[in-house]
Amino acid sequence: MLENVLLEHFELYPQMQPQDAVKLVYQHTFGPGHMIRDGKKAALLLQQEMASLSSVDRKEPLYESIGNGLCRLNLRPCVEKGLDSQFILRLFLEAAQSTTATKKEFRQNLRVLQRLAEEEDTPFEAIELDMFMLQYEDKGYPTVHHSDAYRAAYAPAYRVVIQKKLKDALKALRK
Repeated sequence: MLENVLLEHFELYPQMQPQDAVKLVYQHTFGPGHMIRDGKKAALLLQQEMASLSSVDRKEPLYESIGNGLCRLNLRPCVEKGLDSQFILRLFLEAAQSTTATKKEFRQNLRVLQRLAEEEDTPFEAIELDMFMLQYEDKGYPTVHHSDAYRAAYAPAYRVVIQKKLKDALKALRK
């Protein structure tokens, strides 16, 4: 359930800003399809990102559920465990090809976020989300990047993948 995912992420990431929450709702709804225009470029970007990762002060789980059968596969633990970029890319591309959501579904999911903000269950004020949403809607609901505050606090490095496919692939690797 999206509400539970949002509440969990608000607790884990208290520096989350409205655009980070919208990004989470976007990924929950559409998966990573917005990131794939060119498979070769996606592979190169992934390799470069994995090669340039710096350590963080917190322990990162291998993956974090974002609901809707999807998860964020954190790259630092992947590197630590020796998972190569081709393994990650394959899962990422599968997830990108599996998304069939509509803008109507996305807008419905955004209402869950807006309700949580109104109930003061977000790490930001409802008015901050309202201001962000006004501009966001005017732009036609584009993809968004993490906020500067979120990047500074958490240095996110992940790919969105199908959680069951990830678990199955990890199980196969162990054999």
